[in-house]
Amino acid sequence: MLSLRLRFSIAVAKAASRASRSIGNKGETLSGRILLALEPEAISLLAANKEVILVSGTNGKTSTTRALAAIVSQLGPVATSGSGSNLSWGTANALMSPAPYAVLEVDELHLPAIIAQTDPRVVLLLNLTRDQLHRMHEVKRVADRWHVECTEAVNTTFVADIDDPYINYAIANASHVVRVSFGGRVHPDGAVCPRCGLYLTWLKGNYSCTCGLTNKISDAKFKKGSAAYRNAVMANLVGEIVRADPMEFTETELERSVTKEVQGKVAHFRLTKNPASWTEALRADIWPDVILVLNARQVDGIDTSWLWDLSFAPLKGHRVIVCGERSLDIAYRMHVEGISSEVVETFNEAINLVQSLEVSVLTAYTAFFELAM
Repeated sequence: MLSLRLRFSIAVAKAASRASRSIGNKGETLSGRILLALEPEAISLLAANKEVILVSGTNGKTSTTRALAAIVSQLGPVATSGSGSNLSWGTANALMSPAPYAVLEVDELHLPAIIAQTDPRVVLLLNLTRDQLHRMHEVKRVADRWHVECTEAVNTTFVADIDDPYINYAIANASHVVRVSFGGRVHPDGAVCPRCGLYLTWLKGNYSCTCGLTNKISDAKFKKGSAAYRNAVMANLVGEIVRADPMEFTETELERSVTKEVQGKVAHFRLTKNPASWTEALRADIWPDVILVLNARQVDGIDTSWLWDLSFAPLKGHRVIVCGERSLDIAYRMHVEGISSEVVETFNEAINLVQSLEVSVLTAYTAFFELAM
């Protein structure tokens, strides 16, 4: 039974959300903020009546959460955030739903607090790589926070992709873990062991350390595959824990991608926000003409030094057109690697230069939502 204070807070938050939407805003963030302002314990109080599943990682949170919500919905109604709002107020907003299950995407820095507040049944940990350096700083900072909370969350089962050494370190002392390996893969920040600080020994994408940290010992092993494939597998592993039937997903369903017609051309948009997602996108099939759009606003990550942490070699032989607020950053990075590009100011100019019928468009967060959604 919800307390009078909590019911009043929910009513006010929902009314504010409706008013916000009536004037053209989404209203989701506002309602969560108001709820937590009126009842700071709202997340804990609302989570107590639900079976909670959390999803976090640098890449793939939104699409994997959507897939996992579909899996869990076979058991009953699911509270989730369809927009990808993943900070504390997004969590609060989603939990206002009366659904008995909650599948929630959680920002990496907010994950420890949300675990502590919701006592989740399962937490799915996807990966940890460099992202939004102005906010996250180095990967080890996030991994240390996760390590502490994973150790303390004794009632929670963690499903973890241990091919990422930072994920393996985070759950090293957890009470209940399903360690998943896909045969190993190289990690761009994986030179040093996150547990003891010594150099990791790498061989064909697999790592080991004298302190015992390794991905060679796992509870579940699968074939190698794309990030979308890996995330689909792990979502179904979580579903198995809560006794939901497995579901099949296409790779495009687990990617942040959109295809739409723009000025008579078929544009294949894909979200590429950091070295890991850029590398994944550049390994995929790319059309001969490619447009790269790079901004550096708050959600994109103000610091673009990560451009030097990946190789643009797959773009050799393609016609590359660059635009966005930080177009010169990415154009110079490719120039150093021997890849020429045409720099224009706007996306409209870029699409007008495309002569073929289809084009790949790789974009950061703000550009993706402005152009593709």
